[in-house]
Amino acid sequence: MTADARVPGPPPQAIAVQLARVCQASRALHSAVRLGVPDCLGAGARTFEEIAQLTGTHPDRMRRLLRVLAAVDIVRDLGAGKFELTAVGDCLRADAPGSVRSIVLLTANSWPEMEHLDDCIRTGKNAFELRHGVAPFAYLAQHPERAAVFNEAMREFSESTGAALLQAYDFTTVGRVIDVGGGHGTVLASILNAHAHLRGVLLDRPDVAAGAPALLARAGVADRCEVVPGDMLASVPAGGDVYLLSHIVHDWLDEPARRILQACRAAMAPQARLLIVDRLMPERVEPGPVAENDLLYDLTMMVMMGGRERTAAELKTLLGSAGLLLERIAPLPATPDKLVEASPA
Repeated sequence: MTADARVPGPPPQAIAVQLARVCQASRALHSAVRLGVPDCLGAGARTFEEIAQLTGTHPDRMRRLLRVLAAVDIVRDLGAGKFELTAVGDCLRADAPGSVRSIVLLTANSWPEMEHLDDCIRTGKNAFELRHGVAPFAYLAQHPERAAVFNEAMREFSESTGAALLQAYDFTTVGRVIDVGGGHGTVLASILNAHAHLRGVLLDRPDVAAGAPALLARAGVADRCEVVPGDMLASVPAGGDVYLLSHIVHDWLDEPARRILQACRAAMAPQARLLIVDRLMPERVEPGPVAENDLLYDLTMMVMMGGRERTAAELKTLLGSAGLLLERIAPLPATPDKLVEASPA
């Protein structure tokens, strides 16, 4: 083979069509999780007839779904109509350690809103405003069944964040952590469990904060963590050594995000630090799986929440407009996120 020879790849037309069909594989995955297929296979391999009986589905249709799942490495086709979970499929079980089941269900729930992508681009509004006439968090407060899936998905997202934060930031000299928009407290509980001297405060909307005491109690840190129902766009508790915004800033466009940062800044003592956990977008996009994952995440934020992922330069400007100085950016191990540390300017 000559030095300039190239291995031929698929033609552009085939690549375009394959991209268009990704949604079909996604739909198959969502249906499998909703029907409970991974949970049926948790104890070991079964035939498609057994899975159909357990899930109350049509046997031949279930077999055809399982074959699709085998093609995308969710299950393994053992022959003779028998299937077992792969490592990927195993993390879709409800009771699996490190399960991402609720994250998958959250993306499945987002399909009706994602249909409004064209309108989002035309109007600058998010899909919840266009479809339901209310902002995303207001909609979730009115629909507890969707809020439950959302909150559980956020807990799954947060499981790796806490461990990564403990590797990326030294909490040994910190006395009090204020987790702003901390959900049910998964990240804060991880930090408190690792440092017995720490005390925490969790702030979130009343409908979300109501779920925090149970999680904090299960984690054994309820006696060291105060739960404060409130509005982070208005004010946050004072007296923290570290203020944490984990997957919060990206939920908002610049003006409301600035209000949250200003509320943190107003509560911070001169020596306090603000930690932001979010993805950072590249200044220039090169094709590849990392960029694809990051930019699709940004697209989701645009459609669903009305927010945005930001580049490092955009985040630095936003912090400066709220009276905060960007100190450093560090990777969060084993996550696609970055840790951004800021101080009062």
